[in-house]
Amino acid sequence: MTHWGGLAGAAALVLCAAGAAAGNDRPVLRPLHDVDVTYQLDAGGGSLLHERLRWDVASQRLRVDPPTVGLYVIIDFVARRMSTVKLTERTVIEMAAPDNATGVPDGAAAAAVRQGTDTVAGLDCTEWDMTDAAGEASRLCLTDDGVLLRARAGGRTLLSAETVRYGALDAELFQTPAGYEHQKLGPQPGSPGGLPAQPGSPK
Repeated sequence: MTHWGGLAGAAALVLCAAGAAAGNDRPVLRPLHDVDVTYQLDAGGGSLLHERLRWDVASQRLRVDPPTVGLYVIIDFVARRMSTVKLTERTVIEMAAPDNATGVPDGAAAAAVRQGTDTVAGLDCTEWDMTDAAGEASRLCLTDDGVLLRARAGGRTLLSAETVRYGALDAELFQTPAGYEHQKLGPQPGSPGGLPAQPGSPK
C-alpha cells in the first residue's frame, strides 16, 4: 500500500496539497470551491470502504470522516494543525499537521505529466502522472478546479469519487466541538520544535 492509504483513515491524501498551481500544463491541487466528496476506497483483499472529505475555501480547512466510526479529523492548512475528534471519549487530539499531509509532496504540480481525460462521478477530469510522498508513481484524475476524482497506483484504483457536491458548507463542520477535552500530542504548530503557523493563522 502506498502513502495514499495513510493519514486520517485512508484518503486525507486528497483534496489539498502545498499550493494551488494553475495552468494548462499544470494541475490544480487545491480545490477552488467549497466541496463535499464521498470516495470508495480499495482496502485490499476485495474489501471496499467509504470516506467523506469536505473542503472549506474560506478557512482552508479539510474535514475527513474516515471509515472508522466515531471519529473525524480536521486539518487546518493555515495553522498547520491536525485535530482528531473522538466522539465517544469526547476528546480532541491536537498535533502539528505532518509535512505532505495529503500524500502529495511539495512541487508535485510542477513535475506532473498530463495524460488523458476521463469522467468520474459525472464530472470531467484530467489524468496526471505524479510521484506521491512515498516516492511511488501515481495517476490522479483531477477536475480543472482541483478536486481529486480518482487515484491509481500499483495497477489498481486506490480511490474513486462516488458523489461530488459543490456549495457552501456549515462552518461548524470545521470546528472542534465545545466542551471536549483537548490533548496535545508532540510539538505544536508555532512552538519550539513544531511547525510554524502560516501568516494570519488563528491563535
